[in-house]
Amino acid sequence: MSIYMGGVIVSIILYIIIGNYAGKRVKDVDDYYVSGRNAPTILIAGTLFASMLSTNGFMGDTAYAYTGHITLIVIINTLCAGGYILGPMFFGRYLRRSEVLTMPEYFGKRFNCKKVQRFAGITTVISLSAYLLAVIQGTGLLMQELTGLSSGICLLIAWFCFTSFTFYSGSKGVILTDTIMFIIFIAATVVAGPFIFEKAGGLGNIVTNLLASSDAPKDLLAYHGTLAEGVSAFDAMSYAITIGIVWLITVSVSPWQASRGLMAQNEHVTIRSGVVAAICTTIFLTFLYVIAISMNLINPAIQPTEKVIIWACFNVVPAIIGVFVLTGVMAAGLSSASTFLSVVGFSATNDIVEINFKDQNQQLWFSRWIMLAIGIVALILAYFNPPAIRVISWFASTVIAASWGPVAFMSVWNKKITAKGALWGMVMGFFGNVAARLINNFTPITLKNLYHPFFIGLFLGFLGIYIGTKTSKVTKEEEEFFKNMHITPESEKAPELFNRDRLYGKVLIVSGVVISAILLVYWAIPFNSFAIK
Repeated sequence: MSIYMGGVIVSIILYIIIGNYAGKRVKDVDDYYVSGRNAPTILIAGTLFASMLSTNGFMGDTAYAYTGHITLIVIINTLCAGGYILGPMFFGRYLRRSEVLTMPEYFGKRFNCKKVQRFAGITTVISLSAYLLAVIQGTGLLMQELTGLSSGICLLIAWFCFTSFTFYSGSKGVILTDTIMFIIFIAATVVAGPFIFEKAGGLGNIVTNLLASSDAPKDLLAYHGTLAEGVSAFDAMSYAITIGIVWLITVSVSPWQASRGLMAQNEHVTIRSGVVAAICTTIFLTFLYVIAISMNLINPAIQPTEKVIIWACFNVVPAIIGVFVLTGVMAAGLSSASTFLSVVGFSATNDIVEINFKDQNQQLWFSRWIMLAIGIVALILAYFNPPAIRVISWFASTVIAASWGPVAFMSVWNKKITAKGALWGMVMGFFGNVAARLINNFTPITLKNLYHPFFIGLFLGFLGIYIGTKTSKVTKEEEEFFKNMHITPESEKAPELFNRDRLYGKVLIVSGVVISAILLVYWAIPFNSFAIK
């Protein structure tokens, strides 16, 4: 047995033990769905970042940076990080006050309408099932690299790992294992980085060495990155800004990100955990992408490029550290899969079909069996890997942003929006985005810049809200819910809570100044000096 297979086995056993421990503490539906609403900042921050990163962050995004697009991915992530600040401030803390079990249930209560809740539940299941399939496949491929086992066996192992503790422990197990995985992959990457930088000529020389290298992608460090044939600098920048806005809205209001706030001890925790996630998104991911572009100085011909970090772990860093990093990457995939499975299972049980349970215990076990069934279907689809699944996963995030984004923020800040307006906004945003994406992918028509499918869906979503709201009236129940949502609970008014919030705010500002100074001194100035020469 190789050291890499040993690392996989040990980590899987660890996660199952932790999940089993958490599962024994599940007493009721609140524990299973929202972890008893008492999770501290570290657990919420851990599950936020771990569930967002997944294997795509370590494989797909690093490949994007390695092939000449680090500037674009940094822009995308910087905008994405803004969602972790804006989301809790302008949506998440009000969501928590609603004391619901799922986000679709929030929309149902906010607008006193089961149709809104049901449609939100359907979009949750569709979009996150696509993500779940993509993450299962990515984790299975990584496990195949580490163990040498067949694709089917690796898919089954990965599925069994995250399904076992998610099925039994629900949110309590998910946020605990997510946080442990979060600590593991951050620590592993930070430890591995210096070995790669040393091999590439030293961290302080990375930029100048890349600029002088004839093997590195052209314009790797330019503001627009490496441009493909027929793509202008404006196209590249508008793409990065568009996708950045998509992810800003997604992390602000998506069911697998904003719903983490439902598990928090208080609404101040939702704000603080967002600060931690924002810092990790900017600083840690920039560090990871610098590792990826440094590999151009060690091996500029890695194929497929998604294996750039895997190749480094096998060939550059010491074996024990390579195991540490790769099991951390696998952990990122498992954490995302467990989050997606739990959110899909919760929504399928609670939001789409109305069931009258005789007690909470019956609902708890029904939720578990539904989650297991969804996991089995996902495993089967991941094994056969039909092309349609890949197509769906390409626009899953834009579906949520276009369909939910306007309705989510307006549900908190616009008391005039009606149930009909919310439903029409979600429906038109969803189908407008899907239709535009299908046109973009399967016809000669190219939709980009302001005609990007996301903006088309967003515009149609606002149009649906306007038409629906103008042709209906706000009910007394909606007015009452809106009013109560803006009443700050007495338990949230303690001065010491706000003092701690301000401390996190100061840390956020300092981290922003520090990362800006580092990029200026070690990237912008050397780049301009080289260009002048």
